[in-house]
Amino acid sequence: MRELVAATITSRYPLSGIATADGTRLTLSFREISPVAVPIDTAYGRLFFYLGQALEAVPEGRAFRLKTRQYWYRLQHGPDLSSKAAIRWEYDRTTPRDRHCRNHAQAAAQLPFGEGTLDLDRVHLPTGWVTIEEVIRFLIHELGMQPPCGDEWWERVITSESRFFAEFSGKGYVPDSN
Repeated sequence: MRELVAATITSRYPLSGIATADGTRLTLSFREISPVAVPIDTAYGRLFFYLGQALEAVPEGRAFRLKTRQYWYRLQHGPDLSSKAAIRWEYDRTTPRDRHCRNHAQAAAQLPFGEGTLDLDRVHLPTGWVTIEEVIRFLIHELGMQPPCGDEWWERVITSESRFFAEFSGKGYVPDSN
């Protein structure tokens, strides 16, 4: 993922991890000294993107498989991590089943809804699993971000996505026919 992110979002801020003492858990994010949201230029002006993933190494036979415990992908107007997100995609495996959707999106927007208003920053819109590759597609295709690798972005996304599904998800990868 480090190669994909450096090629498509930024190489200025390395994607790096902090591991627990026993080495079974790792949290990935853009880092300088501490986690940062990185600037990206879009068709809508400069935004800041934060990527965070909490991973766990789970024994599988004689090897280990990385499992995602949480992810946070945020688009925000300022660089400070306490800045309110304009859009965020989140997952938390520990969310109880009788609560909100584990995989969800939220946005700083209000939507006329029936006879009232639905605050999209307070509700958890179900998304299903959101990979970093899908977020990168959104940043480039929908928001007009120019990736550092130029037109190679599509190949890099497909290569990363196929590797993720083949090596990490256990679901296998079936390329789209389009």
